[in-house]
Amino acid sequence: MDAIIAARLASHLTAQRTLLCQQVSARLLRTFPELTRSLRLEENYSATERLSYVAVERLSELVRAVLLFDLPTLADKEISWAQGVLPPQGVTYQHQSAMVRWFFEEVRRLALSPAELALTREIELYFLNLVSSAYQHN
Repeated sequence: MDAIIAARLASHLTAQRTLLCQQVSARLLRTFPELTRSLRLEENYSATERLSYVAVERLSELVRAVLLFDLPTLADKEISWAQGVLPPQGVTYQHQSAMVRWFFEEVRRLALSPAELALTREIELYFLNLVSSAYQHN
């Protein structure tokens, strides 16, 4: 992974984090309203805000870490942990894979260079393969 391109992409993610995460969270809740049951809602947060905070922002930060440290294996541990914890809470493969796909769809709507776009596709495929592998082993 080219360090300069990865750093620029990470910078875009930082700058657009709130908007990206809220858009993905809202789409997840529209498509999968059952996710509301798995959230521990607090009176100060809407379901979209809470899902953004507990799921999509974590994904965003994980993607940033992979980019900045050039360590895709960071994602391996997180996805493995999530797969062990989330299914009993009602979070399925479909929820996880949709979150990854839709996150990267939103990222690709940003003003990115061709090299940054190619890197988003590469990382998206890596994450989707991790999610698929984690859920196949159960």
